[in-house]
Amino acid sequence: MAEEIFELSLTPEYQKRIDDIIGIGGRSSLYGPEDPVAAMKQPNFDNERMWSLLRGSYDIHQHTGPSSTTNRLFDQIEYAIQACEMGQAGIVCKDHTLPTSPSVVLTQKVVDKWAEEHNKKKFELFGGVVLNYAVGGLNPDAVVASYRVGGKYVWMPNMDAAHHRKVTGHPRGGGISLTDEDGNVVPELKEILALMAETDMVLGLCHQSTKERFAVVREAVKMGIQRIEIAHVNYPFTMVTPEQAKMLADMGAYIGIYAMHLAPPAFTWDETIAFYKAVGPERIVFGSDCGHIETGLPWEAMRKLILGFLFKGVPDEHVKMMCQTNAYNLLH
Repeated sequence: MAEEIFELSLTPEYQKRIDDIIGIGGRSSLYGPEDPVAAMKQPNFDNERMWSLLRGSYDIHQHTGPSSTTNRLFDQIEYAIQACEMGQAGIVCKDHTLPTSPSVVLTQKVVDKWAEEHNKKKFELFGGVVLNYAVGGLNPDAVVASYRVGGKYVWMPNMDAAHHRKVTGHPRGGGISLTDEDGNVVPELKEILALMAETDMVLGLCHQSTKERFAVVREAVKMGIQRIEIAHVNYPFTMVTPEQAKMLADMGAYIGIYAMHLAPPAFTWDETIAFYKAVGPERIVFGSDCGHIETGLPWEAMRKLILGFLFKGVPDEHVKMMCQTNAYNLLH
């Protein structure tokens, strides 16, 4: 008698995972209609839909090298040339500890020359500063210095945010809070917001608590800041509800949907589509959040993010709004 083989793939746990994988593209994309004649007539997916959306897209959140905190797969120049070659319109370069505003000025010159030599379209780079401890935390001087060399973004603390340290169990605890015990924005941040309103910079809320995000957005809008992005809404460390994201969007913020690993536990399509349905395409921007040696090529993550939305039945014009139009409006 033949030995019976245990089929792990047929257990309920793995069947659920298989269904989740199939669910991204839909079963019909794997099998086609049951009627073989109808299957023969069914057209394949039109790849040009995907490529035309990637071309002209902005990656609103990319981690380029070199970095003082982790290994990057490529440096800023190499990533920028790759994005330009793929036809993307621009990327926003971010680093946890070092301002990217000076380096993007130099990288822009290199990419402009490369684009001209290879007959590629104009490509834009944007940089800024993350207000972590490495630049003095909530330090107005760091904001001024970044702006004076062309910095566009001012990101609130991420790895050094009090909320981030709390949820990750940081051994030193503490961290940088944006609000006081009464829920009011701290004076140092008010000074920074005033500078940003005067210079029309982009406010990026990163690894803050939901309570902090609402308080800062209210204050920023009151002070006249026109450009606000809420990052990582679909990331477990900084998750908000779709309803909360809609409220923040209604206050004037763009909602950042990032690819990162494009797989659980960091990413699920059910959660992502719930944000799309709640917020609407008019206030969503796309970012890869890639560049780390483990997460791979940012442009490829953007391609898969775009493709995933198309497979989920989101209209092409909505995807274009989220990956091209909104990002352009946020940055210009």
